[in-house]
Amino acid sequence: MMNLRRLSFSLLVTATLMAGCSAPSKPPQVVDATGSTQAASVDMLLSQAERERPIRSAELKLQAAQLLVQQGERNRVERILATIDTNILPPTLAFEVAKLRAGDSMEQQRAAEALRYLDRQRFSALPAPQQAELSQLRADAWLAQDDRVAASRELIMSSLLVEDDTERQRYHDQIWQLLQAVPDSSLRQAIQSGNSYHEQGWFELAEMVRASSDLPSREAALERWRQLWQAHPVMILPPTGLMGLQQGGEMIQARRIAVVLPLTGELAQPANAILDGIRAAQSVQSRQGQVPAQLSLIDSSLYSNADDIVQAARQQGAEMIIGPLDQALVAQFSNQPERELPVLALNPAPNGPSTPWQLELSSEHEARMVAKRALAEGQRNVLLITPAAEWGDRVQAVMREELSAGGGRVVGTLRYQAGGSYDEQIARLMLTDQSKQREQQLRQLLRHRLEFQERSRQDADAILLTALPDAARLIKSMLNYHYAADLPVYATSHLYPGYPDASRDLDLNNITFCDLPWILEPPSEAHRALSAEGKDTLSRFGRLYALGVDAINLYPWLEQLQSAPGAFLQAETGMLSIDANRRVQRVLSCTRFVDGVPAPVPSNRP
Repeated sequence: MMNLRRLSFSLLVTATLMAGCSAPSKPPQVVDATGSTQAASVDMLLSQAERERPIRSAELKLQAAQLLVQQGERNRVERILATIDTNILPPTLAFEVAKLRAGDSMEQQRAAEALRYLDRQRFSALPAPQQAELSQLRADAWLAQDDRVAASRELIMSSLLVEDDTERQRYHDQIWQLLQAVPDSSLRQAIQSGNSYHEQGWFELAEMVRASSDLPSREAALERWRQLWQAHPVMILPPTGLMGLQQGGEMIQARRIAVVLPLTGELAQPANAILDGIRAAQSVQSRQGQVPAQLSLIDSSLYSNADDIVQAARQQGAEMIIGPLDQALVAQFSNQPERELPVLALNPAPNGPSTPWQLELSSEHEARMVAKRALAEGQRNVLLITPAAEWGDRVQAVMREELSAGGGRVVGTLRYQAGGSYDEQIARLMLTDQSKQREQQLRQLLRHRLEFQERSRQDADAILLTALPDAARLIKSMLNYHYAADLPVYATSHLYPGYPDASRDLDLNNITFCDLPWILEPPSEAHRALSAEGKDTLSRFGRLYALGVDAINLYPWLEQLQSAPGAFLQAETGMLSIDANRRVQRVLSCTRFVDGVPAPVPSNRP
């Protein structure tokens, strides 16, 4: 049985860290310009700084560094900031310097270094607003290291330092989101640590709510917490997601569920995998002392009309429908004038008078997740590599949309031909073919041998990749060959067959990819049961078992999730929430290939 959780907030982009510093006491006249004019402004500031006393000099150097940040001259920024002796500066000015240095470290994915610049003891004399900002920045750095407990401690500190209730509510919501994504073992360890009153209250609240599996037990847990923590700030400003769940709809109670799947025909095999997942989850429920709903199986291959399916379900006493899988039937359910039974469809539905809830395993979910991951890690100028196929074009379109929404941009694309030369295709993408052509032109012009080294393009921060396993390995090898080995690569799960094999996947080293918890995290009880039956649970086909497990475990919570934006369930296919269009959104687990195998991902499932 899944426990109720909420999504952790994404890593705040490093632009937050790079935000403008507070104005100096005597601001110089700096021209807001670009190019040579801006470079002249930097030189003017640095020249003036050499003639000023130390504090004023530091202010001018700080402004020069800020201009250089806008120009992307990281190395020069660090050299300038290194000449500032922060030990002699007032705390607020020293903090501005530290923020800029920490921002540069975060931009280069050196979060531990950022934390050293943002040392709490060093800035203990800061006013409360800057102390709150310090904690927020430290939380970002801890999150970059995937330490949600440490990040939550920082945000708890921030929440106690702000006076505005709106701002405190924002912090409470972030803390709650973080704690609901902390693995169980880490949360238990945090509860047993030496905590402040406020930290302990937060940790125990998260643990109590997590342990409840239905409305009565959750309400009882909240009441116990209220009795113990009457002076806690959460009593006054509860997290929005927690309040939404308390005030939301009842859990869906269904004694009988109609499972509508194509049990015969060409889709019978995937349909039966989904059904096996449903039954495995119900077996787990039985072992946990619950009474699973009875199942009525309806073969959707025999129907062409959604109304007939609803009538058949009602005749069998069903109070809920899971399915169908067929997109045409799903669309018919959406267009029914009235929703006679709750429906959890297993494919996307158009908006209509009776739009069903929708849980599905589309590539678009992964494309969004991969793009968000790249943006969260500071990548802004991105190359896209997708297959020259209709599904590849859909993935590329979603990646473009997500990058644009997050402030990124696409600087180049490759729709690769699986049967073509990967060497030539990657050379065109990385512009090494142009580099070679320039060398040949110069050699013909000068008529003598040249010392020449091919160069890859310099305008990209990262690559987003969608490719099946064989293609992915060849593409990564060609990227390395064409001088792009240092470019971070973020990929959808299509590159991973599901089974670790170090010799096979060595070429995929350092690629970050996102996949279902079912694949990347330690197996759940339902997963282990299916594996014991000899099911191929880790292949791409095996992901359908996870879809079945989640469908039967998710349905009781649908009304609750719909009424509480931001709430989610930690499940086999991801962290599940519901958007305004009744579509289940999935946040996946992400990892990186190390020595040819995916690095271990700790389980967030109960």
